[in-house]
Amino acid sequence: MFHLKISIVSSLELGFLGRRRCFEEVKRYVFRIAYGRRDLTLIDAAVRESDGVYIDCAGDLVSQLFSALANALPGSSLGIDLGESRNGVVMVWRGEPVLHAVVSAQKLRELLLLINGAAEVSVGYSPHADPSAILPELKRLCAAGAKIRLIDEMGASRGRFWMWRKYPFLSEDEVDALIFTLAPGISLDICGKPF
Repeated sequence: MFHLKISIVSSLELGFLGRRRCFEEVKRYVFRIAYGRRDLTLIDAAVRESDGVYIDCAGDLVSQLFSALANALPGSSLGIDLGESRNGVVMVWRGEPVLHAVVSAQKLRELLLLINGAAEVSVGYSPHADPSAILPELKRLCAAGAKIRLIDEMGASRGRFWMWRKYPFLSEDEVDALIFTLAPGISLDICGKPF
C-alpha cells in the first residue's frame, strides 16, 4: 500500500499528494517533506492515487503519521521524552530524523499501541518522569521485536544546545527525544518479565 523506491541515496525524500491545507498540517510534524512524489509519498485520503501511504486529514494526524511511517520504514527508531504533562516523541530512520510531535500522556500510550515497525525505542528518564507509566506499551513493542533502551536525561542533555541550533523549530521535549535516539543507554529486557 506504500510507494518506496529503493535507491542509493544518502537521505530519504518524503513527498505529499493532496490538498494544500492537509499538506500544511502534515508539515508541522515531518522534518522534511516536499509537495509531489518522492521516495515515500504520503497521500491525502481524499485524493485518488495508486501508490503511497494514505492519511486521513480529518483524523488524528500524529497517530496516523507515526504508525504509518513506522510500518513503511522498517528499522526506524523512536525517541521519547517523558514528562508530567507533555511528552516529546521523535522518529528517526537510518540516522535521519523523520517525525516529531509533543503529545499528552494518554496520546503517547495510544501512539505506542499503534506502532508496530519500530526496531528501537529510547526512553529518557529523570527523577520527574517514571517510565513504568508506559511499561505495558513498551512490553508490547518489545514483544513485536523492538529493542527498548533507557537513557539518562542528565547525561544526554549535553547535546541539547547543538541539537537546538541544528533544529531551531523543535520544542525542548522534541529536542530531548531526538537526543535520546542518538545517546548511549541501558538496554532493557522487559519482554520476559511479568508486569
